[in-house]
Amino acid sequence: MTESITELFGAIWDVWKEMASAFFGVIPTAIHFFLWAISGIIILPCVFVAGSLFPLWMDWGKDF
Repeated sequence: MTESITELFGAIWDVWKEMASAFFGVIPTAIHFFLWAISGIIILPCVFVAGSLFPLWMDWGKDF
């Protein structure tokens, strides 16, 4: 009886370790993707403003 319980918990522990290693293998990739997305959200509007609106600011400021 105790041997079967020990084998059961041993199998459950092995499955748990395998799931944890797979999960921890994905975490760095998810962090890199998240950081790239945050960078894109911050940088792309800045590029749009610099490329599209800055020349207009130059034209608007000529009258001053």
